Amino acid sequence: MNLANKLTILRILLIPLFILALLLAPLWPDFAPYSHWVASMIFLAAAITDIMDGKYARKHNLVTDFGKLMDPIADKMLIVAAFVMLSCTADEAHQKYLLHPVVTIVFIAREFLISGVRQIAASKGVVIAAGKLGKWKTTFQDIIVIALLLYDEFPFCYLKPLRYLIEALVYVALALSVVSAVEYIVKNKGALNLHDC
Repeated sequence: MNLANKLTILRILLIPLFILALLLAPLWPDFAPYSHWVASMIFLAAAITDIMDGKYARKHNLVTDFGKLMDPIADKMLIVAAFVMLSCTADEAHQKYLLHPVVTIVFIAREFLISGVRQIAASKGVVIAAGKLGKWKTTFQDIIVIALLLYDEFPFCYLKPLRYLIEALVYVALALSVVSAVEYIVKNKGALNLHDC
């Protein structure tokens, strides 16, 4: 197994650790002050493997069927886990969830939709690469996961402008998710044969 695929597997293995770091906070008081820090570092490490595995595979011509299948699955597992945990993790400053559940639903629904489009295209021998908007979407999603986790960990967390900035980033990511999904479908409507629907 090449290094790129090992990084993909590592990303999957980091997901339960990320979840555990957040779940342990209410169960283990001594760990609670470090919970969000640990979770954010694990998420960051997983996100870095997402960047590295694809670049390494392309650079060394190590693109495999396993990588084509598991890399996007690992990406979606990571981001879905992060959004679900953010939607049920309390914000100490405001006593509510870190991410509104409706936003999480939109993010996850988008991932299911695009996975379905890719599966239809793949069944016809068409491989669809991620577009620029999709990559920007992923970047913003990664940023907001870490920003929401660490917001309460700094003394300036009660500054409203900072909270508004983070909320603005959430809506930018939300907009990118919707727009990139529409662009994805429009660009690949030929492979989907939408006129036959």
